[in-house]
Amino acid sequence: MLVSPDGAQAARVSPWDAAYRMHAELCRDAPNRFLQRVDAILPLGAVGHVVVMERLFPAAEDAAIRLCAALGLRGDSGWRPPDGLALGGLDRDPDIAALRERLAAAAADGAARLPFWGGYDIRPANVMADAAGALKLVDPFFVAGPKIIAAIVARDRAALARLPEGALAAFLTIPPFENGAEALREAAAEMGLLGAR
Repeated sequence: MLVSPDGAQAARVSPWDAAYRMHAELCRDAPNRFLQRVDAILPLGAVGHVVVMERLFPAAEDAAIRLCAALGLRGDSGWRPPDGLALGGLDRDPDIAALRERLAAAAADGAARLPFWGGYDIRPANVMADAAGALKLVDPFFVAGPKIIAAIVARDRAALARLPEGALAAFLTIPPFENGAEALREAAAEMGLLGAR
């Protein structure tokens, strides 16, 4: 994450992350008080992007838990709200209802068209706050990186070929997946998936 000299904006650089790009487009095209302001989505190489947005800060954990619980969208992240959590009417907030609807529509679109779609990643760690303390949901979707790695290991060329050209090579540069990436690159190259196809 990069921060502007005046501290007001941040930029996130992604070699390839179709789920985060979907989130950034949602923030830009369907503003909501629980989404961060996105100022620009700039292309980076064939499949990457740079998202220029308002700078956010850590949110209070109890408030983040209530926001995630109020959205009521459960995914594969494994997070569940505590039993008996009092939401104080947050679940009936019109902006929460609108955001819930938009997230559900985006998730359905992602599941229909993005290879290795992971689903929702709505959890307190993905809630931040703006400079005034207003809560913002960040990174609510994910592409299932471990499934991509499993497909490489299994030599599942058909599944991997569904990725956009250049996405697999870009994916293998993302730091969390760098461990053992050289062997994965070799396997993908053997299947003819790292060059032009």
